[in-house]
Amino acid sequence: MDQTDLHQLFNTTWTIHRLSPLHHGKDCETLLNNQVALKTYATRLRDHLTGDVLAGIQLDTGTDTNALSKTGALKDCLWQPISPSREATASHALSGILVTLEYENIVYKAALLTNSSNELKGSTALPLLLTRFPTVLRQTFLAFLSANFDTYVSPLRLPSNFLCAGLETYIGSLQRAKTVDAIRELQLTLSFSSSIAPDLRSLNVNVSRAALADMLDAKTSDGSQSLEQKLRSPLISNLTSYLDEHLAMKLDLDGSDQVKQHVRLSKVVCASFVLGGEGRVKLVVADKDDDETKSALEAGEKLLGLVARRAAIGDQSTT
Repeated sequence: MDQTDLHQLFNTTWTIHRLSPLHHGKDCETLLNNQVALKTYATRLRDHLTGDVLAGIQLDTGTDTNALSKTGALKDCLWQPISPSREATASHALSGILVTLEYENIVYKAALLTNSSNELKGSTALPLLLTRFPTVLRQTFLAFLSANFDTYVSPLRLPSNFLCAGLETYIGSLQRAKTVDAIRELQLTLSFSSSIAPDLRSLNVNVSRAALADMLDAKTSDGSQSLEQKLRSPLISNLTSYLDEHLAMKLDLDGSDQVKQHVRLSKVVCASFVLGGEGRVKLVVADKDDDETKSALEAGEKLLGLVARRAAIGDQSTT
């Protein structure tokens, strides 16, 4: 079977959604690694798209919001199984389906992912949906999934404590591989509720490479270490202390005291990844075969595994 790997998910900015289980019992008993089933749904999606007018889609280029691009005719629609990497641990190993739409002038992709083997007879749980589509095409694709699999699709928001956990997990993975320099500088976006800062919606905090190295020191800023701190990177604790000392901002970024905060972490940006609370993710790896690239792939898969687990349990926490 023509499979693909997780490399296809890197170096692309994805919009993330949550999917309820996909029901396909009326067509096939299994979906993952079922070549006949995947080809059937690829053909259905192609027929569905060619019946709609999707030329002249407005692209989110980030530079010219008025720019229009002609996609041209749809040349191919391909559904491929995604195989987990050999390096991934069982709790973070990702598998799923990669959907590729090849138009004459552009290629769009989507991925349906899971980090568990939760496939029952007639239904498959692929809770995390990644899409790189313009809005019109995304809406059409989501409608197709709902109609063909009786699945419910909802935006996946990532709260402040999850962004902190994701950052700690990614950095911890690089630290173990001794490649943490790949992070370079770190930019954190803090968002404020209108009740306390009606004229200030967000604030970017830039952490230099040197400052990041200091914050990753083995001890917290007050010199103490609890058992919990010994088991994880002290980055968030030291960052919180830094903001308190230099900006007079007492924050609870990781939600450790379970008190609803008016200031939250809403975006994490570095050279290796972007994670946005509004539902965006990007993982970056170089096109090289070296230790740093391998560790970035492993760290990225762990981070996506956390997002997939978040999608599986639903958006139940508040920030």
